[in-house]
Amino acid sequence: MAFSRLFSNTPIPRPALTVTAIFLGAVLTTLQGRLFSAALPDLRGQFGLDVLEAAWLGTALNGAQLVTMPIVPWLATVIGPTRVLVAPSLLLGFVALVIPAFAHHYPLLMFLHATAGLCLGIYLPLTISLGLRSAHPRFWLAVMAAYSLRVSTGMDAGYGTSGFLVEGIGWHWVYWITAIAGPLIALLTWKAMPLTPVDRAQLKQADWGGMALFCTGLVLCFIGIESAERLGWADSGLVVSALAGGAILFCAAVMRAVRLKVSFGQLIAFGNRNICICLVIACLFAVLMTPSSLLIPTFLAQMGGLKPMQAGTATWIAFAAYLAATPLAIYLGRRFEPRLLIICGLTVIAATAWLGTHINHDWRVDQFVMMLILQSLGESVMLIGLIAAFVTNLNPQHGVALGAYVPIARVLTPVAAGTIMSAWLRMAADMSRTSLGSYVPAGDPWVMERAASGVAGIAQVLAREAQVAAHISGYQFVFWCSLLSISLAVLIRSSPPNPIAPPLL
Repeated sequence: MAFSRLFSNTPIPRPALTVTAIFLGAVLTTLQGRLFSAALPDLRGQFGLDVLEAAWLGTALNGAQLVTMPIVPWLATVIGPTRVLVAPSLLLGFVALVIPAFAHHYPLLMFLHATAGLCLGIYLPLTISLGLRSAHPRFWLAVMAAYSLRVSTGMDAGYGTSGFLVEGIGWHWVYWITAIAGPLIALLTWKAMPLTPVDRAQLKQADWGGMALFCTGLVLCFIGIESAERLGWADSGLVVSALAGGAILFCAAVMRAVRLKVSFGQLIAFGNRNICICLVIACLFAVLMTPSSLLIPTFLAQMGGLKPMQAGTATWIAFAAYLAATPLAIYLGRRFEPRLLIICGLTVIAATAWLGTHINHDWRVDQFVMMLILQSLGESVMLIGLIAAFVTNLNPQHGVALGAYVPIARVLTPVAAGTIMSAWLRMAADMSRTSLGSYVPAGDPWVMERAASGVAGIAQVLAREAQVAAHISGYQFVFWCSLLSISLAVLIRSSPPNPIAPPLL
């Protein structure tokens, strides 16, 4: 009797358990992706794969999320959020548990990583909607802050955690953390949210064709963007075909949504000017967070030869600063409009990027501390303002329609930002190396001193300084993207009366 009561579905909603379950899922989504990407060089050795084969595992894991993320908001309204969350969470736990057992079976590894990606895609689309529905309006800003914190938890804390797991405990735990968290999320969800009746009428009217076009288009675009840098952009037929095919299918899905009254991915939410601007800023944010997620870790790895566990000190500082800045962001959110928070946060990020243009090859973790603190402060304030702007300006009836497009900002543009920044650093380093070479005249005393130990000494210095110049160029790119985002944020109109933003004075 007690056993059956333990695993029986709850008869009444339990808001505290609901919030715990969905935010654990949101953190897990970002954390698992970061754990995998940071540990990939070590996992490649454990799986016995070359660089390209290992990279395709990441493509399968992350790209598969774009199959489920767009349709989860609609699916939750039809069959209920409990059914959407429980079964995939259990499947996710099982898949993560057995992945290490098939370390040397590549086709099965691909299948298991894609399955894990499909399951991970269910959490983020439901986090804010279920969190706000389960909490009193006076706690909404805290819910938004917790949601924004999952970015730093995954991207910053996940980098150092990955190094600790691989070198300190065992590479299996890169997956086994998810194997534990998945069933836990399923149990919390089962005890937090009662089952709701299936809306069979809406299920019969489902636009399966529109969903297939939309999701397939996004996945193909993801494959093309994510693999472009490693396969050579236009030199790769796969990249060109994936990008062209994905764009055509996505445009076809949008045109279908415009033409049909009952279709998937309707554009009704984009009639609100503020929503459109906020979505563009959300896409640009993928570039704005590259200082802590990409530029600083890669700089420390190249200049100091640090591994993820060593460079993780910097990302842990970023996470601690983000956590400490969250109460301040909530305080400001109760007293200022969301658009003002967005502008303030973007201004701090722009100032951080400007500081990044003054780095040199001697910089290590200690020199980056101020930048990491400022970056985290800017991200925290900006994200809470951005989420609040979405919530206060969105018509609840348009939430499902907008939910189909939000994965573009959550998954597609971060990958695009990483790919573009990697290409930017590579091209800037090549140009800087060529430019610096012209300043090494034959017979110069400095050149003769280096040449005494071999030409390799000169080449090493040129390569080092070229990488420094490339990272400076990367910070300049972030700076100008910050200014563009500020220019867009200025155009956001005042939010309508709501329980979050304060009234106009």
